Amino acid sequence: MSLPNPNTTLAYLPPTLATQFEVSRYIYAATLGAYIWDIVINLGNDYKLLFHYKMNFSTVIYYLSRLSTLNYILTSLIFQVANVPDCQALQIALGICLVVSQSTTAMLFLLRVLAVWQGNKIISGVFISLWAAVSISSITVPLGTKGAHIGPTQQCINTQVAGYIDSVMITGLINDSAIVAAISYRIMRNCVIEGSFEVRVRTFLGHGSIPQLSRALLRGGQHYYLIAVGSNIVMLLLLKDPSVPAVYHAMISIPAISLINAMACIVFRNIKFGYISADGTTRFPSTDQSPTCLNKQSGNCLPLHVRSKYPQDEDLYSRRTTATEVKVTQVVELDAEYERDASSLPKTFQS
Repeated sequence: MSLPNPNTTLAYLPPTLATQFEVSRYIYAATLGAYIWDIVINLGNDYKLLFHYKMNFSTVIYYLSRLSTLNYILTSLIFQVANVPDCQALQIALGICLVVSQSTTAMLFLLRVLAVWQGNKIISGVFISLWAAVSISSITVPLGTKGAHIGPTQQCINTQVAGYIDSVMITGLINDSAIVAAISYRIMRNCVIEGSFEVRVRTFLGHGSIPQLSRALLRGGQHYYLIAVGSNIVMLLLLKDPSVPAVYHAMISIPAISLINAMACIVFRNIKFGYISADGTTRFPSTDQSPTCLNKQSGNCLPLHVRSKYPQDEDLYSRRTTATEVKVTQVVELDAEYERDASSLPKTFQS
């Protein structure tokens, strides 16, 4: 049987599979374009991080996560569209990029939760173990996938995807969900003076009597992590849905991983630039250098002034300062609810 167009790669695939393969190409290309755009619009921020702020372990992890995620998306697209002499070698290469991307992105999550729960050895041990689980499970990708040429062409397609690769999505979802819950609980415990666990949960959902300012503190940065958790849930559900074609299983991971990395990087930059403190609260502009707290009665005070007293701010997210620098003016975008209540705050907090 002769092919209608033997020079077309997709002619060597069944019509249904060829259509799915072509759709995956478009998704990969769109994801690469979106991620490059995110890098371009943050070039100024990345320049400031590199030259105006102290270069430490967390900054190295940030840049490594950005670079490895970009390489993973790029190599995945090349695997789909380019002529490749050795498909399996490229498959292993993109799998290694995924391992580095997953490990470094999870490390950004880990650094945040360790800063919020500083000094708690149990919490530190649990989340370091979760990070290790995410890193180890990601190794299953280069080990459990195989690629080959499509017919006599030089273009590639996946020929084997092991079932145990699902562990990457499962461990990622558990880790991200646990981090969101741990950070949220920590902030909520410091914002709510008294009440049962049910009251605190209602407060977290926005149905309690907590002031609007405290709610703004509670939600500071958490919505980015919730987007990451949602991406993991969608990816896992589609992977387990038998009605979703096998070609789309690998395709789903590309935009999800890029989105999760982008969310983690947004939170990291906000912490570095002082819009969110390392302990999880939102900072407010103030020239008062004395510790101020919304919840003095509880004894669990979170500082709202510009210069944090938390040691981890100096360690993980510190900025280069000079002897002549005496204060920092920050502009924090607050939601409409906080702005309506701003007039009721003490003068110390009003800009």
